[in-house]
Amino acid sequence: MLPLQSFRNLSPKARIGVGLGLLAWGVVGLQLSDRAEERYFKPTDEDRDALRQMAPRITTVDRNGRTKDDTTTTTPISSNDSSN
Repeated sequence: MLPLQSFRNLSPKARIGVGLGLLAWGVVGLQLSDRAEERYFKPTDEDRDALRQMAPRITTVDRNGRTKDDTTTTTPISSNDSSN
């Protein structure tokens, strides 16, 4: 028997109970995953330095032919920006 058919064979009160149980399970999972991420996956200074080394470097070229190295990255222009 398919799981959907088994679910449909339950009484209406049991279906509500199963649905609320799944919702509660999801809320608890979201709360615990955020706390676990903060506790176990905080980036260290070494991680940040490694990420900065992997970031692309942008070299700008003046019209006169001189080059200037810039270590900052640019942010993309948002679609809401009407100053194009």
